[in-house]
Amino acid sequence: MVEFKFTPEQRAKALTEGARRQSFNERRSMKGRNRAPERGGAAQQMHLLGAAAELAVAAYLDAEEYLYLDQSPVRGSCDLPGIDVKCRSRHNYDLLVQLDDDLSKTYVLVTIEDQKTYIHGYIPGLEVPTAGRVRELVPNRPCYVVPQSALKPIGTLKTYYCPQQ
Repeated sequence: MVEFKFTPEQRAKALTEGARRQSFNERRSMKGRNRAPERGGAAQQMHLLGAAAELAVAAYLDAEEYLYLDQSPVRGSCDLPGIDVKCRSRHNYDLLVQLDDDLSKTYVLVTIEDQKTYIHGYIPGLEVPTAGRVRELVPNRPCYVVPQSALKPIGTLKTYYCPQQ
């Protein structure tokens, strides 16, 4: 696990992207994923956390040029080439991967709580079903819960990650 520190420019970039996502969703009357709020401060906070987590991983992997390329949320898109960043709001939370998520991706867990951002590690999608257990944290929306202890050290992803569009 590594702690990520945002520069003022990175913080501003993540805030701008989070606000853009919320505005985009509201203009199209899109529903929140996994029964998350659709409008208001709580909805925008989720977009801000997601945008910040993606920026943290992109910066850590020296891949910021691939950040925020998908301007509209479509099923199956990637946060970074081949990577899906999953953000949680508590440092002790585990990685959640939806049963219908694309297991050809690599999943990275980031937590943001009390102004601290941690990149915990990653897991190749094909390993998710054996490393995680299926739980229904949201009614009628079971997912894999992968414990932090099953994640590979993020430094090892940095040594071989080579984004390709």
